[in-house]
Amino acid sequence: MKTFTKSTALLIAALLISLNIFAAGFEFEEEQYIDDIPFNLEQIELQVKYEKALELDFSLVEEEYIDDIPFSQDYLTRLRLYTDAVSQQFSFEEEGYIDDIPTLCAIVLTTVKHFAKN
Repeated sequence: MKTFTKSTALLIAALLISLNIFAAGFEFEEEQYIDDIPFNLEQIELQVKYEKALELDFSLVEEEYIDDIPFSQDYLTRLRLYTDAVSQQFSFEEEGYIDDIPTLCAIVLTTVKHFAKN
């Protein structure tokens, strides 16, 4: 109990003294900035980090080929494309009679003969 009382009394006394100092207007004087470091520490730090990064060995070990796919993907792709193409249902309109080929040939021959005469 004595220790608790002593520590509480010391705490209250320290608090009162600190309040009195601030109440009395005790302030630290602001010192002027002295530029006594003639170099940029930030730039030096970046340069050192850059040089350390360049010293690291980033070479990767060549890995061996692992044939973990037990089937031919090329064959399966071609088979799938063939199956999709064959499974399509194509429907065309039925035409009764096609008579445009002889007429077209006659028109072309007539035009050629006409230009050949001129």
